[in-house]
Amino acid sequence: MAEIYSNADDCLELARYLKNKMGSKIDFYGSIQQEVISGSYFSDFESKHYHPYGDGLSFYYKFCKEGFLRIGIGSFCSRNNSVGEKLAALSNFYEVLSEQYGEPTVFYTTKDDDERTLSLQWSFVNKEEDIQNFMNGSYFDDAEIDELIVFGKPRTQMNGYQLSDTTRKLIAKQIGVPFELIGLVDENIEDFVKYKTGKEIGIPEGAKIDGVPVRSYQKKISSRTMFEKK
Repeated sequence: MAEIYSNADDCLELARYLKNKMGSKIDFYGSIQQEVISGSYFSDFESKHYHPYGDGLSFYYKFCKEGFLRIGIGSFCSRNNSVGEKLAALSNFYEVLSEQYGEPTVFYTTKDDDERTLSLQWSFVNKEEDIQNFMNGSYFDDAEIDELIVFGKPRTQMNGYQLSDTTRKLIAKQIGVPFELIGLVDENIEDFVKYKTGKEIGIPEGAKIDGVPVRSYQKKISSRTMFEKK
């Protein structure tokens, strides 16, 4: 089967779409008509608390309309951005891209990646073959998959109940990531909320509930408040 390559004209079209949707949140480097597009992403929190044209996060994408779309969010060498911050950025790209291309196929990271990139891929053709190649580690010749999440697996059970597709979609839409990434968001909830909404979660130091430090309740509280309107 012939290998599918990123297309410069398709990348140009997508760059215009992203800029129209995301505005000052993104800046591109160099030409936007080439096979690999890269740039900087700036969160709402960063624009409020830092210089609006600070380092931000690095991003890149490859795109072929008839083949695939791959986007990655990483750190610049001079910064140690958290997983939560990157997830918030990936969430914003996901919300924009899913309007056009539906749900992605996989989320993945690779080993020995200095930028610690979080990536999403949409496979428009040969989807099942791509999934198998991701799972058996043969998709890339020059990188080794570290963490892999395949989207669209059988429904998840919670407390003995099986979530319907409608429920999964509603939850995913509210949080802004594919349903299968909600666990990863929960593990990094504080930074995700901060960089997704532009607000920090504020809990007084030393606060307790029934004698227990609030810290142990923080994820539950933040999960309820993270999507309040600004």
